[in-house]
Amino acid sequence: MPDIKPLWRRMNGKLFYKMIVVYSLLTVIPMITIISLFYVRTTDILEKKIQTSSRQTLVETTDKIDGILKLMEQQALRLSNTLPLNKILNNDFDPDTSPLSDEERAGLIEELLRDIGSEMNVSDLIDEIYVFNLEGQAYASTKAIEVTSFPALTYIAHQQEPGTLGWSFFTDHKRVCSALEVINKATDKVTGYIVFMLKPDLFTDTYSSYTSGDFMITNSNSLVLSARNADLIDTKIKLEQVGDDMVVNRRSSYYTGFTYISFLPKKELNGEITDLAYYAIGITLAAWLVVFILTFIILRHITKPLVRLSNLMRKAEREEFFQISGITTNDEIAQLCRSFNQLMEKIKFLIQQVYQVELLKKEADLKVVKMHLNPHFLYNTLESISIMARGNEAAEIPKMIDLLAKILRSSLMPKNDYVPLEAEIQLASSYLQLHKYRYKEKLQWSSEVETGLDALLVPKLILQPIVENAIKHGIEHVHHTGRVVIRAYEHQFDLVLEVEDSGPGFQKLNSSHAGGFGTGLDNVASRLRLLFGGKYGITITEGTKGGTVIRIRLPIMMTEREAAQ
Repeated sequence: MPDIKPLWRRMNGKLFYKMIVVYSLLTVIPMITIISLFYVRTTDILEKKIQTSSRQTLVETTDKIDGILKLMEQQALRLSNTLPLNKILNNDFDPDTSPLSDEERAGLIEELLRDIGSEMNVSDLIDEIYVFNLEGQAYASTKAIEVTSFPALTYIAHQQEPGTLGWSFFTDHKRVCSALEVINKATDKVTGYIVFMLKPDLFTDTYSSYTSGDFMITNSNSLVLSARNADLIDTKIKLEQVGDDMVVNRRSSYYTGFTYISFLPKKELNGEITDLAYYAIGITLAAWLVVFILTFIILRHITKPLVRLSNLMRKAEREEFFQISGITTNDEIAQLCRSFNQLMEKIKFLIQQVYQVELLKKEADLKVVKMHLNPHFLYNTLESISIMARGNEAAEIPKMIDLLAKILRSSLMPKNDYVPLEAEIQLASSYLQLHKYRYKEKLQWSSEVETGLDALLVPKLILQPIVENAIKHGIEHVHHTGRVVIRAYEHQFDLVLEVEDSGPGFQKLNSSHAGGFGTGLDNVASRLRLLFGGKYGITITEGTKGGTVIRIRLPIMMTEREAAQ
């Protein structure tokens, strides 16, 4: 026996040879299976199966259509028994026996049209419902088009048993139509007709589920009443001219007299033979897929360290720096992994340095913004108090100073860069109350806060500049009672604060701030960008009833106690 160890060693050392062996072994078995299954299948059984299925589908489709048309007969009977319809038709038939004043007749016609509209709303198939008297006068909606086949429809209705809706063997403007005689129960005389017109496009939807070939509805003379191809309507179909490549199934309706015809291409009968070929191809592809999966498993075991390294490099692109572990070999892949670990160590060290520098810079920028904010607010408030003092309202000044002290105490409290939303709204309310002493009844305000948001944290003094802007650019410029509304709600997992005023409006505010929001609003926008990034900030829109809406978008921040719950 020859020594196969050298050959095995050579094949085992090359991935190419391994794949040749695996593909050779796993391809022979599926091919034998495909050949066996292909000859076991028979075509005769498949052909009978498809023909039976096609006939059954035709029966189900025709029964469905007949059921829909019978429901419309019930609608017609229901409408024929309504009081307004009978009174109007009786009056048209014999005004002396059934007299009506002009006012009574107008009211009854209005009721009749409402009844017609109600019945039309029952089914989307109905294009229009007409009520005709014996003279051919129609009662229908204003959008109804003229009926061209009224004499023929009266003939159709007259041929039916009393109380039976007759379906026509023709169409009206390509609409399938039907008619019902309205009979005076007291005199047993015909006083009018009810005519139903069906929408051609929606009527074809009743057999849209018929997927085996084509389908159409004809009368007894092969005149097409409904078909998917609207151009065939009102044309005669000659079944003897249908090619040999089609199998035609017919079924007549005892209810409507319609003939339902289905056309099944013979290629669908023979399609199962083709399906067998596809089945064989599918088996081959499935076998190949199994081989591919097995090959993938083998290659995955070999290249697992490279896959791990690739994943860690993708995480590094997202600034998630992890080292690869479990390296026990000394091959080229192991050396690459160790070099990667060293690179990650160096990158983390450099990023830490840059991060600390940027953090210090942002903290300095925030301090500058806050230093600008407090004097700006204090100046405007003291100016309001000065105006009050000059206006001989000194008695209110102590209360105003108490409110000012409360506001300053809150704004100057150290180590509280974030406060509960409830406290921030109270601070804004104090600021509004301060201005209430100046503007009297000219200033009204309210707050609307969604339940459960009071304890959320927001940057301190984030609302005060917005409220100040609403007063300065809104309330000051109106000659009637102005209103400021503060809202807080959650939107798309963010906290939204709104301050709406009933001032001169968004356009004037924009024109006065052509270069930006204004100092106070710019300060708030800068704080939000520095604290939370470019996603968050301020937007200004026009209110639904005029005025201006300033909207602040913040991330939802909870206290440690709320987060623990």
